[in-house]
Amino acid sequence: MTLPQIYLRPAVTSDLDAILALERATDLAPHWPPAAYADILAEPVSALPDNFTTQRCLFIAEKNGSLVGFAVSLLHPAASNRVAELESVVVSASARRAGIGRALCRAVLDWSRSHGATEVILEVRVNSAAAVALYTTLGFTQVVRRLRYYHGPNDDALLMRLVLQ
Repeated sequence: MTLPQIYLRPAVTSDLDAILALERATDLAPHWPPAAYADILAEPVSALPDNFTTQRCLFIAEKNGSLVGFAVSLLHPAASNRVAELESVVVSASARRAGIGRALCRAVLDWSRSHGATEVILEVRVNSAAAVALYTTLGFTQVVRRLRYYHGPNDDALLMRLVLQ
């Protein structure tokens, strides 16, 4: 998938340093240990065994050969349906409002759907108005508000859900 000057693709091991640099430069991004990203990058994205427990995908967005965003999703198995969780979407401050977050979310939604997910859930800070608006325009609806869920800065979380068609 491409946008003007933007290229989306599954991340590979050689992207790890750039992913970590962008994540660390983004204050409100979830800050995971480097090993968490390394583990995701070590998983094959294409094959999905019938008896899997969980699987993650990590997509990146590049502009002029530089990483400007990434998204991580987790696929949970269940007996009757599979739920995907959009765990993180990070776009560099200089590249925001250019459709990169939307494109990354769509890549995750397509990946989730192609791997048998019937719905996607996410948590977002209530005060992240742009993120809440993006998720709403993608069709997510609010399920519950979790009071004082985030710290540093303190904020409530919205749990949002999208049923995949």
